[in-house]
Amino acid sequence: MTYIKNTDGTIQDTEGNVVFYSYERFLRDICEGDHCFVCGTSPDDKEFNEEHVIPKWVLRMCDLFKHAVTLPNGVSLRYDKYTVPCCKECNSFLGNTFEDPIREAVEGGLESVNKYIEEKGSWNIFLWLSLIFFKTHLKDSYLRKHLDQRKGNETIASDYDWGLMHHIHCIIRAIKTGAVIDKECFGTTIILPAKVSENYQSYDYRDTYAANTILIRIGEVAFLSVLDDSCASAHFFSNHLERINAPLSPLQLREVLSHLTLLNSKLKNRPSYYTWVDAESNELSISANLPESMELVGHSREELGEILYANVSEYVEQMHSPDANFTADNIRKGSYHFLFDENGDFNKNSMEVIELDE
Repeated sequence: MTYIKNTDGTIQDTEGNVVFYSYERFLRDICEGDHCFVCGTSPDDKEFNEEHVIPKWVLRMCDLFKHAVTLPNGVSLRYDKYTVPCCKECNSFLGNTFEDPIREAVEGGLESVNKYIEEKGSWNIFLWLSLIFFKTHLKDSYLRKHLDQRKGNETIASDYDWGLMHHIHCIIRAIKTGAVIDKECFGTTIILPAKVSENYQSYDYRDTYAANTILIRIGEVAFLSVLDDSCASAHFFSNHLERINAPLSPLQLREVLSHLTLLNSKLKNRPSYYTWVDAESNELSISANLPESMELVGHSREELGEILYANVSEYVEQMHSPDANFTADNIRKGSYHFLFDENGDFNKNSMEVIELDE
C-alpha cells in the first residue's frame, strides 16, 4: 500500500481512504462537522443510518430503549435517540466484525467474558471502551449547552480540548484502517464482577472526560479503563485491586473509577502517542513514547474525596444509613469510602438493604 500525506498532515491511501486524520481535519470534519466518525465520509456522498452511542445490544439486554440518559445540560434524551453520525457501511462493519463477538461474550455473563479474554486478550475490550467513550463526547458537539438561546448557541463540547480525543479517535479507527497498535498504547483495563440486585439497575455508565476514564456495568460484569495511561494507573492501583474478593456494588465500582481518575490525572510524566508509516515495510503504526519512570505528583485524600462524591452523589442523596459517618461532607473530605472497611478489608455488604428496628 502507498500512502499520500496532504499539506494539512492527513494521510490517505491511493484509493483516497483517510488512514490518519490531522488534528486540523479531525476538528473540522468530525468534531465540528457531520462526517462519519469512522471513515470520514460526508453524508452527501454515502447513505447514513446513525450509530448508537450505547450499542443497541446493550440497550436491548438492559431494557433501556425507552429509558433516557441525562445529558450534561440537564436534558433527558432517550437512549434510542442517542446517536452520532455514521455511514451505513461503517455501522455494519462495526457491528459485524467488532461488536458481535463482544456482545456474545457479555451476554454469557462474567465467566463468558473471562473466557473471551483468555482466548483473545483484552485489546478488543479496550478498543470497545475507547469507542463508547469517543461517541459519548462526540455527541456533546451536537447538543446545546444552554437551553435558553439568549445565553448563546454554544454546544456542550464548546469548551472541550479535542486534542485529548485525537489519540482515542486514531485508536478506534485502527479497527478499520488496519493500523498496527503497539502494546504500549494499551491503557489500564479492568474487568470486575458486579453485584446484581433488584434494588438498582443492571446497567451503569460513567466517565470523566478530562481524565479519559470510563466505567460501564452490564449485568454481572463491569468494565473500567483509562484510555491514555499505558497501564500506569493499573500499577498504582494494584494493591487495592488485590483486596477485592467479591462482586462490587455500583457505589464501589464508581469508587474504583474515582481512584483511576485521580491516578491518571496525577501522573508526573505522561506517555505520548503518534502515528507513523514505516519507510521499509510501508506499515501504518500507532506507537507510544513512554516516560523513563512511573511517578505520581503529590495529592491529598480530599482530592480523591471530591472526585468520589461527584461520581456517587446521585446515589448518596437517595440513601439512608444508620452509619453516622455516612455523610456527604465526609465523602468529600476523603474520610469515608465504600470499597474497604476500617480494617482495610473489602466491604462485601455495600448497598445491602438494611432492616431497621421499629
